[in-house]
Amino acid sequence: MIEITSETCTKCKKCERICPVSGINIADKSISKDCIECHHCGAICSQEAINHKNTIGHTTQNNIQPFDFELLMQQRRTHRIFSTQTVQPQLLKEFIENMRFSPTASNLQSLKFTVVTNKSKLKEVNDLSISTLTKAFNALNSFTVPIMKVLLGKSKVKKMEQSKRKFINKSISNQDMICYNAPALIVIHGQDSPVGMPTHDASIWTGMATLYAELLNLCTCINGYIVNAAKRNKKINEVLHIDKKDQIYAAILIGYPSVKFKSKVERKMPQVSFIAD
Repeated sequence: MIEITSETCTKCKKCERICPVSGINIADKSISKDCIECHHCGAICSQEAINHKNTIGHTTQNNIQPFDFELLMQQRRTHRIFSTQTVQPQLLKEFIENMRFSPTASNLQSLKFTVVTNKSKLKEVNDLSISTLTKAFNALNSFTVPIMKVLLGKSKVKKMEQSKRKFINKSISNQDMICYNAPALIVIHGQDSPVGMPTHDASIWTGMATLYAELLNLCTCINGYIVNAAKRNKKINEVLHIDKKDQIYAAILIGYPSVKFKSKVERKMPQVSFIAD
């Protein structure tokens, strides 16, 4: 519970202005019931007049230079060839715990994490995902394609057929095409929320996690196949001991790299538009 201490409050009203739900009234020192406990108010208060159990200390000078971050972004790559080296459970636990500062909509912090290191379970997830997605792709056939071209357009259906061909061919030549023999899989899940945005929260988490992993000399692969398969087959939840009411929002393979990329690779410049005065 957030409280305002009368003795030290100088009524500067920084907390009022920073509150995302306009839930603070300094005049009567009240906190609205709409408070989402983000504690922006306590973080900005130089007088320490706002008390909250989650205050863990003062912020410090950020010594990371823009160049360092730019270099990290340039050197990060998706890995699909992992070393056989095991990632220790304690390291994975600390990794997820340190990632708790990743932002979430309305400060709900509702994401849950299931870590899979059991090889037979990883194999089961791999095989279930392949069979589930193969079945989904096979719905694209000589009977349905003409109808879909009318409904969706020829160009979109052509891309769908290309995706089907690539997936089916790859699943035949590489039976580990989902989990890539990675030593660990982190599955991000939770119950759907009428007010939160867990899908976006999970996407933000995985994006930040790929960069944090680089600093720990780990490599990652964000895996959309598992997410798509889980939407179609609740057996994946069962295999992972995830509540059937939970949705799987993201999955990320993590391990030590088996290869080292020697060069940085250019990417297409983004299209940027400005709306200015």
